[in-house]
Amino acid sequence: MSDARTSGRQWSAGTRIRARALMVALVLAAAVGVTLAVSQPAEAATTWAGLRQCESGGDYTTNTGNNYFGAYQFSASTWRSLGYGGLPHEAAPAVQDQAALRLAQRSGFGQWPVCGRGMGANQLAGGTSSSGAVQASRSAQRAVLTVSPVASTTPHFTRTLTAALARQDRADVRAWQTRMSQLGYPIAVDGHFGPRSAAAARSFQGSHGLAVDGIVGPATWHATFG
Repeated sequence: MSDARTSGRQWSAGTRIRARALMVALVLAAAVGVTLAVSQPAEAATTWAGLRQCESGGDYTTNTGNNYFGAYQFSASTWRSLGYGGLPHEAAPAVQDQAALRLAQRSGFGQWPVCGRGMGANQLAGGTSSSGAVQASRSAQRAVLTVSPVASTTPHFTRTLTAALARQDRADVRAWQTRMSQLGYPIAVDGHFGPRSAAAARSFQGSHGLAVDGIVGPATWHATFG
């Protein structure tokens, strides 16, 4: 009797130990499973459109106050290092696309460590699976080839366009705004040289190697229509 009771107590203790060990193992397995599920990375983009969607929801004008701007979430310092003026979200979509392509060619898609993991040589080369930056760049190049010579298309420069003209409705401002709109810049054609016109001028100047001052003088005027 005594031996049986002792044996029963030993078996019960062993069972409890095994049960505890099993419970600990199950808890650890569940914790590891949760960790793995949480740490799974977001799906990487494989097209330029997908990259924009992943970075900014595809919004070229986004500025959320996190010091990253535009469709590709450029920092101001990276934007300037590419030779552009102003801020990225102020630039036309075609200019942002061009800048993204330049950055990828210069530094690789590691510049977008999460969203750019699925991007590669095919996008840089403009293969059939790429879109956005490469195609926009080629479209812009084709558009440039169709522009007539400067002598026949450039309106006569009459005066420097500055913010002082914001309240005036001028034909020369309207002509310049019309041309900028044709080039893809988000600008109203209203004849008033206001803040958005100045921002568009800075973006254009930065991407064309001109002095970035937001003022349309002779050099910027002729470059716009050239």
